[in-house]
Amino acid sequence: MADSPTPADTAVVRLDICGAGSLVRAVVLLNALLLVLWLLRLPAADGHVPMLLLLSWAEPAVLLWLAVMCLTQRLWRLRGTAVVLGVAAALGALSALGLDLMVQPLYAALAPQHATTPWKAALVAALLAVVFVHYLQLRARAFTPVDMQARLSELQSRIRPHFLYNTLNAASALVREQPERAETLLDDLAELFRASVGKPGTLVSLQQEIDLARRYLDIESVRFGARMQVRWEIDDSLLQIRIPALTLQPLVENAVRHGVERSSRPVQIDIGVARRLGQVEVTVRNDLPALGDTPTPRRNGTGTGTALRNIRQRLHLMYDIAAEVDQGEVMENGRARWRARLRLPL
Repeated sequence: MADSPTPADTAVVRLDICGAGSLVRAVVLLNALLLVLWLLRLPAADGHVPMLLLLSWAEPAVLLWLAVMCLTQRLWRLRGTAVVLGVAAALGALSALGLDLMVQPLYAALAPQHATTPWKAALVAALLAVVFVHYLQLRARAFTPVDMQARLSELQSRIRPHFLYNTLNAASALVREQPERAETLLDDLAELFRASVGKPGTLVSLQQEIDLARRYLDIESVRFGARMQVRWEIDDSLLQIRIPALTLQPLVENAVRHGVERSSRPVQIDIGVARRLGQVEVTVRNDLPALGDTPTPRRNGTGTGTALRNIRQRLHLMYDIAAEVDQGEVMENGRARWRARLRLPL
């Protein structure tokens, strides 16, 4: 039986100021605001110099603010809303004040009539920081019901009566001849159910996710025997990183359901976890059924959509645009295979 969740396995903090999504949104919103200001100043006789001077410190100030917020998030992210907004305002004001003071000589030399008052720049920056962080908070709260609904849909799709029936039937058949294996089978089933009813948003180690997937494969091996061949390619240095619960096992289940279960010949399932360009890449690849086997919706891209869609929803809620999820048919050594792939930030 796998270890019970530790207190660290708690719901993910939704306000991730360090995420790529926050960076993109902050820069886009700032530039949209600057564009509006530029359009309002089009008739100005001095051309674009004032706007270029504004850009020279406004964008660096935003990047500096995001960097400092990210570096200090452990100090404030578990605090109340008022504290978080206060920290955002203070850091925003300091970032803008420092950068504005640095470009004051340029204003004096190139556009003295458009020089900004440092305290006004700090005030505007503080206000924008509060608005942006409050927006992130509202966005997180708005997505929480979506996360729960996705989790419930996933749970309903996972506890399949057919799978439960087959597992219990297999355990019953093993009781007399192989009682120890029957006990192990029921333990594996209990662990799968325990993971399915866990708290949404829980983070577990990659090792725990792999153990859960192995338990599922052990259960299905009783049914399929030599028809199911599994190969693992795991980077051991990644075993202790934390990823969302029920991330790997649903992909493995899809490979069994739409590969092994529908094929009359042995099916190879390759499960890999590797480090790619600063991300964790999780792949599950399986042979496709032969054309003469039971028709499968895999070849037109359906049949696996529910599980992958729920995983994509949960990962995007937790990691925003930093997470990537895709699936599709690939060619390997001249044969068609199905690949589901996840990429998560380290």
